[in-house]
Amino acid sequence: MHTAIQVVIDGIILGGFYALMAQGLAVIFGIMRVINLAHGEFLVIGAYLAWVLHEHLGIDVIAALPILIVAGFVIGWAVSRALIIPVLERHELMPLLVTFGLAAVIQGILAWYFTTTPRMTTAAYSDSVLAFMGYSVSVARVVMLVAAIVLLGLFALFLNYTKTGKAMRAAAENREAARIVGIDITRIHCAAFGIGAAAAVAAGGLFSVTQGFYPFSGPLFTLKAFVIIILGGRSIQGTLVAAMFIGLVESALSGYVPNIGTGLGTAAAFVLVVVALAVRPTGLFQLQGSKA
Repeated sequence: MHTAIQVVIDGIILGGFYALMAQGLAVIFGIMRVINLAHGEFLVIGAYLAWVLHEHLGIDVIAALPILIVAGFVIGWAVSRALIIPVLERHELMPLLVTFGLAAVIQGILAWYFTTTPRMTTAAYSDSVLAFMGYSVSVARVVMLVAAIVLLGLFALFLNYTKTGKAMRAAAENREAARIVGIDITRIHCAAFGIGAAAAVAAGGLFSVTQGFYPFSGPLFTLKAFVIIILGGRSIQGTLVAAMFIGLVESALSGYVPNIGTGLGTAAAFVLVVVALAVRPTGLFQLQGSKA
């Protein structure tokens, strides 16, 4: 029983991080219909930015979140305007190939500048542990969960109650109709890619305090984000539920299958995708609510 409860605690914390990570990809895919194969690399950029801000300026990752979000948005907007928009109306494989090449370029630049030595951002609470009734959890992981949930909540408010957010939802539902009523689709697409990148960069900064990372960490994050949005559909609630489910599955396998449980968790996630595509292609956890 003790192990089961600890597994649930760890799974919920992991799921919160996964939800923030995947929501950025869901925004880009839902609005632009672009499969961003460089999504994980944006997350790694966030991890390195957080590390640099702490190591050279002494800024804690929580205080650095606004900087990470703004930097991620600017990078995403620039990438979208320079690389994605020019090929968006061409063959659907073109954006896929562009983001694949972008991922390789980002990996190469990070490896050249930072080398391949694993890094980890430290914080005042990095070594602190919360203990209650025999259960324990890292303070850094709790901070990651709380920050991720707050950012997801702010994103939901943005989509539902701002003019730009409503325009994004309209573009996601029907691009041509949105263009007819005067919505600047190019601006909306750039903003969507910027927001998706900002979510990934913020998630990377939070992750960097809990685990080590290196320039080639990105592809696994990209694959897991795809798993989550396939299971959860495009809704924010669905993404959150699917992320929590994947977090619980990975946590359970890690807790009950020592040494190789983490690898089995990743494999189990892809088995679930196959099941989802066969049983309910729209997503096992797609719920009513705001669409990305």
